[in-house]
Amino acid sequence: MTASSQSIQRATVILAILVLLSKIIGFGREMIIAYRFGTGPDYDLYLIAVSIPVALYTLFGYAFTNLFLPDYGRAVAQHDRAPGLANLWRNFNMSLAAAALLVLALILLAPTVIRLIAPGLDPARLAAAATLTRISAIIIIFGLCEAFFRSVAHSEKQFIIPALGPIFANIVMISSIVSLSGTLSTYAILYGLMAGYLVQALVVMIPFLRSGVQKFFESDIIHRGTGAFTTLALVIIIIEGSWQVLAVVDRYFASSMETGIVSALGYAYLLIMLPINIFAYALSTVIFPHFSDAFSAGDADRSGYLITRGICVSLLLSAFLTVIFWVGSDALVTLALKRGAFDRQSVLHTSELLRWFSLSLAGQFLIWALTRAYYGARRYRVLALQVIVVLAVKIVLSALLVGPLGYAGLALSSTVSYTAGALLLIISLPTLAARVDWREILGYLYKLCIVSAGAFFAARFLRDLLEVPSPGWLRMGLNLTLVALAVAAIFMFIGVLLKIGDIRNLTALLPRRKVADGLRG
Repeated sequence: MTASSQSIQRATVILAILVLLSKIIGFGREMIIAYRFGTGPDYDLYLIAVSIPVALYTLFGYAFTNLFLPDYGRAVAQHDRAPGLANLWRNFNMSLAAAALLVLALILLAPTVIRLIAPGLDPARLAAAATLTRISAIIIIFGLCEAFFRSVAHSEKQFIIPALGPIFANIVMISSIVSLSGTLSTYAILYGLMAGYLVQALVVMIPFLRSGVQKFFESDIIHRGTGAFTTLALVIIIIEGSWQVLAVVDRYFASSMETGIVSALGYAYLLIMLPINIFAYALSTVIFPHFSDAFSAGDADRSGYLITRGICVSLLLSAFLTVIFWVGSDALVTLALKRGAFDRQSVLHTSELLRWFSLSLAGQFLIWALTRAYYGARRYRVLALQVIVVLAVKIVLSALLVGPLGYAGLALSSTVSYTAGALLLIISLPTLAARVDWREILGYLYKLCIVSAGAFFAARFLRDLLEVPSPGWLRMGLNLTLVALAVAAIFMFIGVLLKIGDIRNLTALLPRRKVADGLRG
């Protein structure tokens, strides 16, 4: 293992730990929300109202990180970096002006926007949702600023402080919900959301200020490269914005279903995104700058190696997690959320959605791992084609499956659409990196199928064996832990026998004698 590979692994592990801490705190926030509001009409309305501002916040966060990060790298690579960094500021100024206009448009057109995404609302609830949308629109500005600061920090290989931002944000949000929800209802969530995102941007600004980029500040908005930057920004916004449409599609169909389905979709997606936001985010965040450097330097071997490892690790993590989520969906939802207003009916809806969402993990992990590589290589046409395929599959299947399958059809349509998008990116890899080791990837996938099948049947057998009528919290938690440990043990045992490198590396962390004794036994 090279020093560079060790550095990537170390940074990935540290970042994953910090993101895990953030997600644990964030999940605690969702547990408090579930306790206070359950899957009731107030929380349904809140989710519908903030869906567009939150989607645009996420859009600016991802889209402009993918835009500013390579832009900053090229500026730094120049012998005289002052002109490049001055243009970076001009590009940010232009983006900030566009974001401000977008906020203004959302404030003015809030009722029309809500009517489009939730046609099932009556006039009174539509007006209430429009008010929430107008107040929350300001977070779009926070998202853009954070993307700018984060891009510079990550380009400088500074990952730790930016990863602390969400931790502080979640603490602020929890404080608002706990102290204000009794008097302000869902407005307590809204105010906490806004304050939390502001704090997050301020924390990420710390390594940005240390980089010294502010010394090259320019107040201009229009400059020589305005046209090229605008075109590129629109392309990336369209690509990233299309992903946000998936949640809007779900809420469009769910708004006409029984009360609580919109909330159940939100909770199920929250649970399934936990491992993605921890592991896939950490892996892609650390690899992206290294891949950009290797691609810019014309190092085909290094580029191919990074993509191959990204695919293999993504497949391993998603296979393990899919078995856990499918077999233990009911227990996971019950242990995580069933308290207060979150009743048994809420558990049934959410766990059913979670089970079908779990099949999308492989597709989502691969998309996270590969899209950053395509951004680094500026292969925007492939990314644009990918989102077209994903959206088309999602919309068509949602319309076809909602009738016979109900709300479960929405989760299944998402699974198929993510899988289709991931397959398209994999098929297009020869245009990105010629040195991808397909033999290793296919062999890895074949072995993982064997491991996953064995783990699934063993986990289901153990779950059914341990199941008792109306188990208590402690017993349910113990049963779920035993199932998870059984899955992990089978992955380790069969993985070592099949010589899966990443699993063998994990076993190397254990005392060698114990591993050998276990295999002989």
